[in-house]
Amino acid sequence: MKRLFTLLGSVEIIIVFFILLVSWRLPKSTFYVNGSLFNKPFESMVDAELAKQMLCCPNDSMVIGLFDKYKDKPLNTPTLSEISRTYSMDVASLYFVQRLYNLPQNKKAQDLYSFYIEQISSNIKIDELEKLKEHYIVFIPGMAYKDIPSTGAHFKRQRKLLTTYGIENELINIPQWGIIENNADIITQRLKVLCQKHKKIILVSTSKGGLETAIVLSNKLTNEETSSIKAWISVGGILKGSPIADYFLKPGKTGIAKLFLWTKRENIDMVKAMSYKERCKNFEEMKFPDHIKIIHYVGIPLSTKIRTKIKTRYKYMVPLGPNDGLTPLADELTEKGLVVSEVGLDHYFDDPNIDIKSIALALTSIYY
Repeated sequence: MKRLFTLLGSVEIIIVFFILLVSWRLPKSTFYVNGSLFNKPFESMVDAELAKQMLCCPNDSMVIGLFDKYKDKPLNTPTLSEISRTYSMDVASLYFVQRLYNLPQNKKAQDLYSFYIEQISSNIKIDELEKLKEHYIVFIPGMAYKDIPSTGAHFKRQRKLLTTYGIENELINIPQWGIIENNADIITQRLKVLCQKHKKIILVSTSKGGLETAIVLSNKLTNEETSSIKAWISVGGILKGSPIADYFLKPGKTGIAKLFLWTKRENIDMVKAMSYKERCKNFEEMKFPDHIKIIHYVGIPLSTKIRTKIKTRYKYMVPLGPNDGLTPLADELTEKGLVVSEVGLDHYFDDPNIDIKSIALALTSIYY
Protein backbone atom coordinates (compact mmCIF):
# COMPACT_ATOMS: atom_id res chain seq x y z
CA MET A 1 0.00 0.00 0.00
CA LYS A 2 1.48 3.32 -0.96
CA ARG A 3 0.75 7.02 -1.24
CA LEU A 4 -2.26 6.83 0.99
CA PHE A 5 -2.32 6.70 4.77
CA THR A 6 -3.80 3.39 5.86
CA LEU A 7 -3.62 1.67 9.21
CA LEU A 8 -1.37 -1.03 7.81
CA GLY A 9 0.19 0.92 4.99
CA SER A 10 3.82 1.75 4.42
CA VAL A 11 3.35 5.39 3.46
CA GLU A 12 5.49 8.29 4.44
CA ILE A 13 3.69 9.18 7.70
CA ILE A 14 3.86 5.61 8.97
CA ILE A 15 7.52 5.34 7.98
CA VAL A 16 8.38 8.33 10.18
CA PHE A 17 6.74 6.76 13.24
CA PHE A 18 8.24 3.31 12.69
CA ILE A 19 11.77 4.58 12.09
CA LEU A 20 11.64 6.15 15.55
CA LEU A 21 10.82 2.76 17.02
CA VAL A 22 13.28 0.37 15.43
CA SER A 23 17.04 0.14 15.52
CA TRP A 24 17.37 -3.09 13.53
CA ARG A 25 19.05 -2.68 10.17
CA LEU A 26 18.99 -4.83 7.08
CA PRO A 27 22.04 -7.12 7.07
CA LYS A 28 25.39 -5.55 6.24
CA SER A 29 26.95 -8.88 5.29
CA THR A 30 25.41 -10.79 2.43
CA PHE A 31 26.23 -14.10 0.84
CA TYR A 32 25.52 -15.11 -2.73
CA VAL A 33 24.05 -18.56 -3.08
CA ASN A 34 23.34 -20.62 -6.18
CA GLY A 35 21.67 -23.66 -4.70
CA SER A 36 18.30 -25.35 -4.73
CA LEU A 37 14.95 -25.05 -3.02
CA PHE A 38 12.06 -27.48 -3.42
CA ASN A 39 14.45 -29.54 -5.59
CA LYS A 40 14.72 -26.71 -8.09
CA PRO A 41 17.53 -24.21 -8.79
CA PHE A 42 17.42 -21.20 -6.51
CA GLU A 43 19.67 -18.16 -6.73
CA SER A 44 19.68 -15.29 -4.25
CA MET A 45 21.53 -13.30 -1.65
CA VAL A 46 21.17 -14.33 2.00
CA ASP A 47 22.26 -12.82 5.29
CA ALA A 48 24.39 -15.61 6.79
CA GLU A 49 26.78 -18.37 5.82
CA LEU A 50 24.47 -20.92 7.43
CA ALA A 51 21.57 -19.72 5.28
CA LYS A 52 23.78 -20.24 2.23
CA GLN A 53 24.64 -23.75 3.36
CA MET A 54 20.96 -24.56 3.83
CA LEU A 55 20.41 -23.93 0.13
CA CYS A 56 23.57 -25.37 -1.40
CA CYS A 57 24.82 -27.94 1.12
CA PRO A 58 21.83 -29.33 3.07
CA ASN A 59 23.93 -32.24 4.37
CA ASP A 60 26.49 -29.94 5.95
CA SER A 61 26.99 -30.69 9.65
CA MET A 62 25.93 -27.16 10.65
CA VAL A 63 22.65 -27.50 8.76
CA ILE A 64 21.95 -30.93 10.21
CA GLY A 65 22.81 -29.58 13.64
CA LEU A 66 20.29 -26.76 13.26
CA PHE A 67 17.46 -29.12 12.40
CA ASP A 68 18.43 -31.56 15.15
CA LYS A 69 18.52 -28.77 17.70
CA TYR A 70 14.94 -27.65 16.97
CA LYS A 71 13.33 -30.88 15.78
CA ASP A 72 11.32 -31.32 18.99
CA LYS A 73 10.16 -27.72 19.12
CA PRO A 74 6.89 -26.62 17.50
CA LEU A 75 7.13 -24.75 14.25
CA ASN A 76 5.69 -21.54 15.64
CA THR A 77 6.59 -17.90 16.12
CA PRO A 78 8.52 -18.34 19.41
CA THR A 79 10.70 -21.03 17.80
CA LEU A 80 11.37 -18.98 14.67
CA SER A 81 12.04 -15.90 16.77
CA GLU A 82 14.65 -17.82 18.76
CA ILE A 83 16.33 -19.07 15.59
CA SER A 84 16.42 -15.58 14.10
CA ARG A 85 18.02 -14.17 17.27
CA THR A 86 20.55 -16.99 17.52
CA TYR A 87 21.45 -17.20 13.83
CA SER A 88 19.74 -14.79 11.42
CA MET A 89 16.41 -13.88 9.88
CA ASP A 90 17.12 -15.78 6.67
CA VAL A 91 18.21 -18.87 8.57
CA ALA A 92 14.90 -18.79 10.42
CA SER A 93 12.91 -18.21 7.21
CA LEU A 94 14.64 -21.05 5.39
CA TYR A 95 14.24 -23.34 8.40
CA PHE A 96 10.52 -22.58 8.30
CA VAL A 97 10.29 -23.35 4.58
CA GLN A 98 12.42 -26.47 4.62
CA ARG A 99 10.84 -27.99 7.69
CA LEU A 100 7.40 -27.49 6.14
CA TYR A 101 8.57 -29.05 2.89
CA ASN A 102 9.87 -32.07 4.78
CA LEU A 103 6.27 -32.94 5.65
CA PRO A 104 4.93 -35.28 2.92
CA GLN A 105 1.60 -33.47 2.57
CA ASN A 106 3.28 -30.11 2.02
CA LYS A 107 5.88 -31.54 -0.33
CA LYS A 108 3.11 -33.00 -2.46
CA ALA A 109 1.21 -29.70 -2.57
CA GLN A 110 4.34 -27.62 -3.30
CA ASP A 111 5.53 -30.00 -6.04
CA LEU A 112 2.09 -30.10 -7.64
CA TYR A 113 1.94 -26.31 -7.62
CA SER A 114 5.37 -26.16 -9.30
CA PHE A 115 4.30 -28.78 -11.86
CA TYR A 116 1.29 -26.74 -12.92
CA ILE A 117 3.37 -23.57 -13.17
CA GLU A 118 5.74 -25.36 -15.56
CA GLN A 119 2.88 -26.78 -17.62
CA ILE A 120 1.11 -23.44 -17.99
CA SER A 121 4.37 -21.57 -18.68
CA SER A 122 5.17 -24.05 -21.47
CA ASN A 123 1.69 -23.64 -22.99
CA ILE A 124 1.01 -27.31 -22.48
CA LYS A 125 -2.68 -28.12 -22.54
CA ILE A 126 -3.93 -28.89 -19.06
CA ASP A 127 -6.94 -31.18 -19.09
CA GLU A 128 -7.49 -30.49 -15.40
CA LEU A 129 -8.78 -27.02 -16.25
CA GLU A 130 -12.04 -28.64 -17.29
CA LYS A 131 -12.44 -29.95 -13.75
CA LEU A 132 -11.78 -26.51 -12.35
CA LYS A 133 -14.76 -25.27 -14.37
CA GLU A 134 -16.97 -27.45 -12.20
CA HIS A 135 -16.18 -25.20 -9.25
CA TYR A 136 -17.56 -21.82 -8.28
CA ILE A 137 -14.74 -19.60 -7.00
CA VAL A 138 -15.65 -17.15 -4.22
CA PHE A 139 -13.22 -14.37 -3.31
CA ILE A 140 -13.07 -12.60 0.05
CA PRO A 141 -11.05 -9.37 -0.35
CA GLY A 142 -8.57 -7.71 1.98
CA MET A 143 -8.70 -4.38 3.73
CA ALA A 144 -8.82 -1.19 1.61
CA TYR A 145 -9.42 -3.25 -1.52
CA LYS A 146 -11.37 -0.38 -3.11
CA ASP A 147 -9.38 2.61 -1.90
CA ILE A 148 -5.98 1.09 -2.65
CA PRO A 149 -6.38 -1.22 -5.66
CA SER A 150 -2.60 -1.45 -6.12
CA THR A 151 -2.46 -4.07 -3.36
CA GLY A 152 -4.45 -6.50 -5.51
CA ALA A 153 -6.71 -7.26 -2.56
CA HIS A 154 -9.73 -6.87 -4.83
CA PHE A 155 -8.71 -9.96 -6.89
CA LYS A 156 -9.73 -8.22 -10.13
CA ARG A 157 -6.81 -9.72 -12.00
CA GLN A 158 -7.55 -13.25 -10.85
CA ARG A 159 -11.28 -12.91 -11.47
CA LYS A 160 -10.74 -11.65 -15.00
CA LEU A 161 -8.37 -14.54 -15.69
CA LEU A 162 -10.81 -17.14 -14.38
CA THR A 163 -13.61 -15.64 -16.44
CA THR A 164 -11.41 -15.90 -19.52
CA TYR A 165 -11.03 -19.61 -18.79
CA GLY A 166 -14.79 -19.94 -18.41
CA ILE A 167 -14.65 -20.45 -14.64
CA GLU A 168 -17.52 -18.84 -12.72
CA ASN A 169 -16.54 -16.63 -9.80
CA GLU A 170 -17.63 -13.73 -7.63
CA LEU A 171 -16.30 -11.33 -5.00
CA ILE A 172 -18.18 -10.95 -1.73
CA ASN A 173 -18.56 -7.21 -1.38
CA ILE A 174 -17.72 -6.63 2.28
CA PRO A 175 -17.01 -3.16 3.75
CA GLN A 176 -13.34 -2.50 3.07
CA TRP A 177 -12.78 -0.91 6.50
CA GLY A 178 -15.34 -3.05 8.29
CA ILE A 179 -14.93 -4.63 11.72
CA ILE A 180 -13.90 -8.27 11.35
CA GLU A 181 -16.89 -9.82 13.10
CA ASN A 182 -19.33 -7.67 11.13
CA ASN A 183 -17.71 -8.65 7.85
CA ALA A 184 -17.78 -12.28 8.94
CA ASP A 185 -21.55 -12.02 9.33
CA ILE A 186 -21.90 -10.68 5.78
CA ILE A 187 -19.71 -13.47 4.40
CA THR A 188 -21.73 -16.04 6.34
CA GLN A 189 -25.04 -14.92 4.88
CA ARG A 190 -23.72 -14.90 1.33
CA LEU A 191 -22.12 -18.34 1.67
CA LYS A 192 -25.38 -19.80 2.96
CA VAL A 193 -27.00 -18.74 -0.30
CA LEU A 194 -24.14 -19.87 -2.51
CA CYS A 195 -23.83 -23.27 -0.84
CA GLN A 196 -27.44 -23.97 -1.79
CA LYS A 197 -26.84 -22.99 -5.42
CA HIS A 198 -23.46 -24.61 -6.11
CA LYS A 199 -22.21 -28.12 -5.42
CA LYS A 200 -18.49 -27.29 -5.50
CA ILE A 201 -17.13 -24.06 -4.08
CA ILE A 202 -13.55 -22.88 -3.58
CA LEU A 203 -13.02 -19.95 -1.22
CA VAL A 204 -10.07 -17.63 -1.81
CA SER A 205 -9.29 -15.01 0.83
CA THR A 206 -6.46 -12.59 1.39
CA SER A 207 -4.95 -10.77 4.38
CA LYS A 208 -7.66 -9.51 6.77
CA GLY A 209 -10.20 -11.42 4.69
CA GLY A 210 -8.42 -14.59 5.78
CA LEU A 211 -9.25 -13.96 9.43
CA GLU A 212 -12.83 -13.16 8.53
CA THR A 213 -13.09 -16.38 6.54
CA ALA A 214 -11.55 -18.37 9.38
CA ILE A 215 -14.20 -17.05 11.77
CA VAL A 216 -16.96 -17.97 9.33
CA LEU A 217 -15.75 -21.52 8.75
CA SER A 218 -14.96 -22.24 12.39
CA ASN A 219 -17.81 -20.48 14.19
CA LYS A 220 -20.56 -19.24 11.89
CA LEU A 221 -21.47 -22.17 9.63
CA THR A 222 -22.28 -25.77 10.46
CA ASN A 223 -20.64 -28.72 8.73
CA GLU A 224 -23.84 -29.28 6.80
CA GLU A 225 -23.98 -25.67 5.65
CA THR A 226 -20.39 -25.88 4.37
CA SER A 227 -20.81 -29.24 2.60
CA SER A 228 -20.45 -27.55 -0.81
CA ILE A 229 -17.19 -25.83 0.16
CA LYS A 230 -14.41 -28.10 -1.06
CA ALA A 231 -11.37 -25.90 -0.45
CA TRP A 232 -10.21 -22.68 1.13
CA ILE A 233 -7.10 -20.94 -0.19
CA SER A 234 -5.79 -18.40 2.33
CA VAL A 235 -3.42 -15.96 0.62
CA GLY A 236 -1.24 -14.23 3.21
CA GLY A 237 -3.97 -14.61 5.79
CA ILE A 238 -3.48 -12.64 9.01
CA LEU A 239 -5.23 -15.39 10.94
CA LYS A 240 -4.00 -14.11 14.30
CA GLY A 241 -4.35 -10.45 13.51
CA SER A 242 -1.36 -8.16 13.03
CA PRO A 243 1.21 -6.74 15.47
CA ILE A 244 0.91 -3.51 13.50
CA ALA A 245 -2.62 -3.13 14.82
CA ASP A 246 -1.29 -3.37 18.38
CA TYR A 247 1.15 -0.59 17.62
CA PHE A 248 -1.77 1.71 16.85
CA LEU A 249 -3.47 0.69 20.09
CA LYS A 250 -0.58 1.96 22.22
CA PRO A 251 -1.12 5.06 24.37
CA GLY A 252 -0.38 8.10 22.28
CA LYS A 253 -0.86 6.24 19.00
CA THR A 254 -4.59 5.56 19.02
CA GLY A 255 -5.26 9.17 18.03
CA ILE A 256 -3.69 8.50 14.64
CA ALA A 257 -5.95 5.51 14.07
CA LYS A 258 -9.05 7.28 15.36
CA LEU A 259 -8.50 10.26 13.10
CA PHE A 260 -8.03 8.11 10.03
CA LEU A 261 -11.00 5.86 10.80
CA TRP A 262 -13.16 8.91 11.36
CA THR A 263 -12.57 9.79 7.70
CA LYS A 264 -13.85 6.32 6.82
CA ARG A 265 -16.83 6.53 9.17
CA GLU A 266 -15.38 3.75 11.30
CA ASN A 267 -14.00 3.71 14.84
CA ILE A 268 -11.13 2.24 16.82
CA ASP A 269 -13.02 -1.03 17.26
CA MET A 270 -11.86 -1.94 13.78
CA VAL A 271 -8.23 -1.85 14.93
CA LYS A 272 -8.99 -3.61 18.21
CA ALA A 273 -10.55 -6.46 16.23
CA MET A 274 -7.21 -6.96 14.44
CA SER A 275 -5.10 -7.01 17.60
CA TYR A 276 -2.42 -9.68 17.42
CA LYS A 277 -2.28 -9.88 21.20
CA GLU A 278 -6.01 -10.58 21.49
CA ARG A 279 -6.43 -12.81 18.43
CA CYS A 280 -3.62 -15.12 19.55
CA LYS A 281 -5.60 -15.91 22.70
CA ASN A 282 -8.51 -17.63 20.98
CA PHE A 283 -7.00 -18.85 17.72
CA GLU A 284 -6.40 -22.37 19.00
CA GLU A 285 -10.11 -22.67 19.72
CA MET A 286 -10.92 -22.42 16.02
CA LYS A 287 -11.90 -25.78 14.53
CA PHE A 288 -12.47 -26.16 10.81
CA PRO A 289 -14.63 -28.73 9.00
CA ASP A 290 -12.54 -31.76 8.05
CA HIS A 291 -14.02 -31.93 4.56
CA ILE A 292 -12.63 -28.52 3.60
CA LYS A 293 -9.12 -28.65 2.16
CA ILE A 294 -7.14 -25.69 3.46
CA ILE A 295 -4.16 -24.33 1.57
CA HIS A 296 -2.05 -21.50 2.95
CA TYR A 297 -0.22 -19.49 0.31
CA VAL A 298 2.65 -17.82 2.14
CA GLY A 299 5.02 -15.17 0.87
CA ILE A 300 8.44 -15.42 2.49
CA PRO A 301 10.73 -12.43 1.93
CA LEU A 302 14.47 -12.72 2.50
CA SER A 303 16.08 -10.03 4.63
CA THR A 304 18.56 -9.10 1.90
CA LYS A 305 15.77 -8.04 -0.45
CA ILE A 306 13.11 -6.34 1.65
CA ARG A 307 11.12 -3.97 -0.51
CA THR A 308 10.53 -0.38 0.56
CA LYS A 309 6.83 -1.17 0.49
CA ILE A 310 7.11 -3.36 3.60
CA LYS A 311 10.51 -2.45 5.09
CA THR A 312 9.41 -0.46 8.13
CA ARG A 313 6.73 -2.96 9.14
CA TYR A 314 9.10 -5.88 8.54
CA LYS A 315 11.69 -4.23 10.78
CA TYR A 316 9.13 -3.48 13.48
CA MET A 317 8.23 -7.19 13.70
CA VAL A 318 11.80 -8.52 13.66
CA PRO A 319 11.62 -9.43 17.40
CA LEU A 320 8.90 -11.92 16.41
CA GLY A 321 11.11 -13.47 13.75
CA PRO A 322 10.36 -13.99 10.04
CA ASN A 323 7.34 -12.09 8.79
CA ASP A 324 5.79 -11.03 5.50
CA GLY A 325 5.49 -7.36 6.38
CA LEU A 326 2.14 -7.68 8.10
CA THR A 327 2.22 -10.76 10.32
CA PRO A 328 4.69 -13.45 11.50
CA LEU A 329 4.94 -16.28 8.98
CA ALA A 330 4.05 -19.10 11.36
CA ASP A 331 0.86 -17.30 12.36
CA GLU A 332 -0.56 -17.62 8.84
CA LEU A 333 -1.08 -21.36 9.28
CA THR A 334 -3.77 -23.63 10.67
CA GLU A 335 -3.03 -26.99 12.22
CA LYS A 336 -4.28 -29.14 9.32
CA GLY A 337 -3.68 -26.71 6.48
CA LEU A 338 -1.34 -27.46 3.59
CA VAL A 339 1.35 -24.89 2.82
CA VAL A 340 2.54 -23.59 -0.54
CA SER A 341 5.44 -21.17 -0.14
CA GLU A 342 6.79 -18.39 -2.34
CA VAL A 343 10.29 -17.53 -1.15
CA GLY A 344 11.26 -14.01 -2.17
CA LEU A 345 7.73 -12.62 -2.20
CA ASP A 346 6.04 -10.77 0.66
CA HIS A 347 2.50 -10.05 1.84
CA TYR A 348 1.49 -8.48 -1.48
CA PHE A 349 2.72 -11.26 -3.81
CA ASP A 350 3.87 -8.80 -6.48
CA ASP A 351 5.11 -11.12 -9.21
CA PRO A 352 5.11 -10.82 -13.02
CA ASN A 353 3.96 -14.44 -13.20
CA ILE A 354 1.12 -14.09 -10.71
CA ASP A 355 -1.49 -15.00 -13.35
CA ILE A 356 0.16 -18.34 -13.99
CA LYS A 357 0.67 -18.93 -10.29
CA SER A 358 -2.96 -18.12 -9.50
CA ILE A 359 -4.22 -20.80 -11.87
CA ALA A 360 -1.59 -23.26 -10.63
CA LEU A 361 -2.71 -22.67 -7.05
CA ALA A 362 -6.37 -23.19 -7.95
CA LEU A 363 -5.54 -26.45 -9.72
CA THR A 364 -3.49 -27.59 -6.74
CA SER A 365 -6.49 -27.06 -4.47
CA ILE A 366 -8.61 -29.58 -6.37
CA TYR A 367 -5.99 -32.11 -7.48
CA TYR A 368 -3.95 -32.54 -4.34
